[in-house]
Amino acid sequence: MALVFVAAAWMLGFVVMSLAIGQLGWDVRFAYLPAADAVLDGRSPYPALDDPILLDQKGYVYPPQLLFLVLPLTWLPDAVVGALVAGTLIALVVLTLRMLGVTDPRCYAAAFLWMPTMSGVLLANVSIPLALAAAVVWKYRDEVWPPAVALGLTVSAKLLFWPLFVWTLATRRARATAWAIVLGLGVTLAAWAAIGFDGLTGYPDLLRRLSELQSENSYSFVGIADALGLPEWMGRAAMLLAGGTLLAWCVVFARRGDDFRSFTAALGATLALSPIVWLHYLVVLLVPMAIARPRFSALWLLPILLWSSPKPGYAEGFQTFPPAIVATILLVVLLTRPRVTRAGRPAVTPA
Repeated sequence: MALVFVAAAWMLGFVVMSLAIGQLGWDVRFAYLPAADAVLDGRSPYPALDDPILLDQKGYVYPPQLLFLVLPLTWLPDAVVGALVAGTLIALVVLTLRMLGVTDPRCYAAAFLWMPTMSGVLLANVSIPLALAAAVVWKYRDEVWPPAVALGLTVSAKLLFWPLFVWTLATRRARATAWAIVLGLGVTLAAWAAIGFDGLTGYPDLLRRLSELQSENSYSFVGIADALGLPEWMGRAAMLLAGGTLLAWCVVFARRGDDFRSFTAALGATLALSPIVWLHYLVVLLVPMAIARPRFSALWLLPILLWSSPKPGYAEGFQTFPPAIVATILLVVLLTRPRVTRAGRPAVTPA
């Protein structure tokens, strides 16, 4: 139980320290809540393309539905918001692992020692809820409505998860795919309608501007190319090659009836194909890890090495290279997990 004690003390210590210096819940307090206040005041929640807050990672850049979730928090003190959101996200990490059948307390402890988990809790962004949504998609994969709702809300909130549609289509889950698209579009259009479609026409330009400002300073392939002194086009080419390869394997594994490897390849593609990748994005790897290793093993401790790149944003030099470690984890999980068929029955896969 030493690992559990260390993880609890580690997480509590960082939460208390962040609360003391006024930085707990950074994304909610400095991006989401100001945008929600703007909506309440009848103003646009989106920053101008030349607004310096985009460079400071304080601008709201998501579709508007997330704002309606945080509206009740606008009346609470900042410290209360930070503590409440951090506690909720910690609970969601536990729920994610529990939903995937993890009962070993050492796995929970290891998960809270991951830098991506810590980053997600302290910054209070959507990465941990999206990991939970991915867990819902997997657990209820042979049903229609739970994965449709989870996937539709996920992709509508964070478009980078679109490769999961490749998985649902490749595994012939057409009804879930169709309803996910309908629900996602419906929620997004309803939320934009509620704010008078303010910012809708300029939203693609906002995303392009965000990519221009932040991709080279993130942990994406574009960021790796920049750290190596290579031109941006090489990073984008590597991004497309890695992401395309993972999507191809997603389809290949699906045709072999191997749901797990197909699903994991799709999740990997969400990271590979994103021009911007922050450390908290990597918390989604808890999902394939929990599926493949519901009992504790040394593999659970490998992501702790990501503390060698502790800054959640604006990586420099060596800090930019944790994706190589993540790729190793993903490869090991893909190649060592017994095949899971659509009926959920494990089958032996040749080594």
